[in-house]
Amino acid sequence: MPSTPPPVPQLILSRKRIEQFLILGAVFLTLMGLAMDVSYYLLDHKRLLGMLRQFTLAEEANVPTWYSALLLISCALCLAIIAMRLPKGEANYRRHWLILALIFTYMSMDETAVIHEMTIRPLRYAFDLDGALYYSWVIPAAVLMGIFLFSYLGFLRHLPSSSRNRFILAGLVFVGGAFVTEFFIGYWWTTVGDGMTSGLLNILQESMEICGSSLFLSALLRHIEASGRDLSISLRP
Repeated sequence: MPSTPPPVPQLILSRKRIEQFLILGAVFLTLMGLAMDVSYYLLDHKRLLGMLRQFTLAEEANVPTWYSALLLISCALCLAIIAMRLPKGEANYRRHWLILALIFTYMSMDETAVIHEMTIRPLRYAFDLDGALYYSWVIPAAVLMGIFLFSYLGFLRHLPSSSRNRFILAGLVFVGGAFVTEFFIGYWWTTVGDGMTSGLLNILQESMEICGSSLFLSALLRHIEASGRDLSISLRP
């Protein structure tokens, strides 16, 4: 009698559970960042056994940076999945999804490697920038964002209204944190200097980035869910 093959293991993910995790992650890291700044600026505790360096939102290469990079690469993965599963009627937009996947892959890498900061000193010294433009990477970033928005208007119009609204909300929150707050931080840093207020501005910036990435990941999961098709992943030799 032939033996019954063992059941194929399945990985089942719950969108609601993922969204709950995203909320908890954003709240936890924001509160930890606030606690670290209170410890540093108000209580004059500069290290806290190394915890301050690992959980402050004003530094790179720590736990919040890792979490942000994880969110961004998760968005890239979802974008690639959507591109591969597009029905024939939407095949013309496959390249838009794939380009977005590549952009988010780069953003995840930049989150840990801070590549964009390589442009700050050359531009700052070349054009004698100060104040709100102290972090001069915002200039080429503004140009690239303008080109991106113009080229993706048609893509946004073709999306279902629910997905489009969620994408726009996530984009506004993320850009507001990553881009707009940089003007205020640069101005404050050059006119007032380091202090609790600059720390709070950094918390606002990073928490908005995390919230924007979380909102976009949730929107992508809902977009995949709305397609009504299960996703199966097989590993072959």
